[in-house]
Amino acid sequence: MKAYIKARADVCHHQNIESAWRGAGLHPFNPQRVFRTLGREFTPEVEISKEPTQFDIFNQVFVNSSPPDIAILQTANNLLNSTIENDTTLSTPVRQYIRKLTIESEQLRAQSIIHQHDTNNLRAIMKKHTIYKKEKRLVLKGHFHISIQELYNTVMEAEKATKVQTMKKGKEKGKVIEYETETEEDIGEEVEDESESDIGDCIIVDC
Repeated sequence: MKAYIKARADVCHHQNIESAWRGAGLHPFNPQRVFRTLGREFTPEVEISKEPTQFDIFNQVFVNSSPPDIAILQTANNLLNSTIENDTTLSTPVRQYIRKLTIESEQLRAQSIIHQHDTNNLRAIMKKHTIYKKEKRLVLKGHFHISIQELYNTVMEAEKATKVQTMKKGKEKGKVIEYETETEEDIGEEVEDESESDIGDCIIVDC
């Protein structure tokens, strides 16, 4: 215990502490020396920017894109095929199988693009049909008419039919009136004819 106290007193005296502070740049304060001291003790790891290589395209295809673009897919397949051709450890059936997979992947991607185009067209048609159905509908003769031209034609036909019926009714009324007037005149003429015939049939006797 006494040896520890003596060693501590020899080390931790004023001159040693002050010299340590000077060496660290704390007393008197020296920022540059402080940073140099910290830099020696704690060396930060510098992150080196990684330049993209040709093999990074696989990460872009299989991880970041779903599904990949057709140009990126073709580039990746070409790179894969060239890598396989340069590798002598793979057997011929394995190379053929991988090459077949690359070709089928491009075909599937092309079919996917076509199906997506067809799907977009069908969605556009359904959207137009939905908007078309929400428009006003008029019921004429028990049928729904949405087209403006069809509605116009139906209205014109209905107006023509109404006019024809009105004209027919007017003609029938005129005929009845004329028939009635003609019958009255005929009755008067018949009465006169009968009276004249009665006079002609009478025998005059002179007394």
